[in-house]
Amino acid sequence: MKKPYLAAIRSATSRAVRRIGTWLQGRMPVGITLMMLAVATGTLAGVAAWALKYTIGHLARCTMHFAQTDGPNWFMAVVPLIGIMLAVCYQHFIVHESLEHGTNRVRRDLASRQYYMRRSLCYQPLLASMLTLGFGGSAGAEGPIATAGAAIGSNVGRIFNVSPDMVRILIGCGAGAGIAGIFKSPVGGALFTLEVLRMKYDTMSVLALIIASICGSLTCYMLTDFSFDVLFLPASFFDPRSLGWVVLLGIFCGAYSVYYSKITDMLHRFFSGIRSVWLRGIAGGAILGLCIFMFPAMYGEGYGVVTQLVNDETFRFVQAGLFAGLEPSALLFIILAAGVLLLKVFATIATNSSGGVAGDFAPTIFAGAFAGLFFAWSINYTLHIGLSVPLFCLFGMAGVFAGIIHAPLMAIFLVAEMVGNGYGFFLPLTVTAAFSYLTVKLITPASRYRGADHDDLAALLHTSKSAADTPSPPRKPD
Repeated sequence: MKKPYLAAIRSATSRAVRRIGTWLQGRMPVGITLMMLAVATGTLAGVAAWALKYTIGHLARCTMHFAQTDGPNWFMAVVPLIGIMLAVCYQHFIVHESLEHGTNRVRRDLASRQYYMRRSLCYQPLLASMLTLGFGGSAGAEGPIATAGAAIGSNVGRIFNVSPDMVRILIGCGAGAGIAGIFKSPVGGALFTLEVLRMKYDTMSVLALIIASICGSLTCYMLTDFSFDVLFLPASFFDPRSLGWVVLLGIFCGAYSVYYSKITDMLHRFFSGIRSVWLRGIAGGAILGLCIFMFPAMYGEGYGVVTQLVNDETFRFVQAGLFAGLEPSALLFIILAAGVLLLKVFATIATNSSGGVAGDFAPTIFAGAFAGLFFAWSINYTLHIGLSVPLFCLFGMAGVFAGIIHAPLMAIFLVAEMVGNGYGFFLPLTVTAAFSYLTVKLITPASRYRGADHDDLAALLHTSKSAADTPSPPRKPD
């Protein structure tokens, strides 16, 4: 007997909200209405980012409680397989569709002008990501939160009965706010929409995007007790005389990015060739478990390990795992850092493409820190120069992100903001990202995303123009 009353209340609430939206559009300037909806979208996306981060962290702490701290650990190799299989079951039996590669999904919807995303996408990718990453999946939470944020923006626009073109803008605002919240990086979130999603915005739309990203970032920042995922406490300043080494680091990061992308394509073909979702999940879980058994540093998102590297605790990543009992030496540490660098892509794609639901950005930051570690250790060991290892780990984060994601501007601001005080190193971050990006473009000029009609960076040249898209009629919600 309760369902008819609930349906009536829901219908009445929906009509009231639509009337409010109609009244706002009739009485308020379009720009003011857009800003108000951008604030609402950004705040909701920030809450979603916090909920995702909190749940992943809680599950990870629960699973790590049963793990050994020293020596080989089979438990940490098995738990990620359980997480992937749980995510596969959730998608197969409850969602009835794949939620993998959320960023590509948003891009496809925008390209096909499908601006009305179903309501369940506001939470389904988050639940699947909680299972994947909470049980040790070696990836990030960016893809799911970008999808959920975009769905939040779409449904905010639909609830308030705004035009399809404004719904399109709110999708970009929601996706950018989700990224801003998950990294606590407002400029990085805005650049995600412009540089990675390649949405064409006019000046008013860009302003709405910035406001939404600020709201998403601040909301998650406040809900996480004003803390950063990677707390960077610089022990030294950047020496401009080492700028030449920073250029070489950028070239090295670009070369590594090409390797990472080639292995990514190979593994995508491997997993797509396995028709059974269960066999695919088992294969991915086995590869992931083997990587984590060898190097437990790859367990989960890896922000704790990155924090250690940028704060000069560079040897702690080998204190557990298969190689923990070996006699320590400088050459051994260099070899082990190279091992993590080479295997990280296997662990990440095994997480993302075998049934797990996660993102691509955090792994590139993790790999970038190890790229800087390997580069600085190798130069110091062979040439006895004395490069600052923690700073080169920080610069490598921007270099590998720029090279793999093909988003150099986002890489610079994202790394500078996510560590809390990285703007003091803006010059070396920019140099590393730029030379990494240019190296990748010289070797593989095609865009990372297949079917792209222009390079990723070129999208920023269109932000001053009005979008030329002709909106499609609203699609009925599921």
